Amino acid sequence: MELDGDGTASCHERARRAVFGFLAASVLHETNNVLTVMAGVRQLLRAGQTLSERVGGMIDHQLARMEELVEAIRRIGPDDGEARDRPRDITAVLDAVDRIVQLAGKGRGIDFTREAPAGEVVPSDPEAMAVVTLLTILPCLPPRGRSGRTRVTLRGSADDGEVRIGIELDPATGRPADEPESAVARALIARVGGRLEIAGGEGTVRAVVAVPREGDQ
Repeated sequence: MELDGDGTASCHERARRAVFGFLAASVLHETNNVLTVMAGVRQLLRAGQTLSERVGGMIDHQLARMEELVEAIRRIGPDDGEARDRPRDITAVLDAVDRIVQLAGKGRGIDFTREAPAGEVVPSDPEAMAVVTLLTILPCLPPRGRSGRTRVTLRGSADDGEVRIGIELDPATGRPADEPESAVARALIARVGGRLEIAGGEGTVRAVVAVPREGDQ
């Protein structure tokens, strides 16, 4: 018989893998940029040339981008280093989603805005909230190179028993309810006692991701 803890861990892991599937192209792109810079540096050194400030700046820039990429991925995982510094409240969840959507949305014409409630509002499972939010947004992003802009809006809110993220994509190219990742998201949100509601029509997708507030389970 499956233990509850094991089942929750499995749901988390399947959801993280689904998110990383959407990020694979972006990860490969950023990794290739670093390797290209490294190859150029090697050629300069073999030719006996010194590294200019411009080349050094390129190296610093690519290293910073890779550091940002790793940090963004870690923010939606169980080993988030920032969790030791402050509670993973709704603002931290929105930060994590922001970074990943900006990464995945490069070249897709994304305009991203978000609103967080005042005060420290802590969801019972911030990782699940972030991952399910991403699995709702990522299938709806437009392809790279498409003309026009897609507005992605997130609104955090809370009451005594529940923390919510309202999502709107306009226009959206997909329907998350029709994607296989949606089943993974729904399984995870149900496991942690939350809910996922998705509605779409006329090119717009609206959704709500909600989990219990910490201490109210």
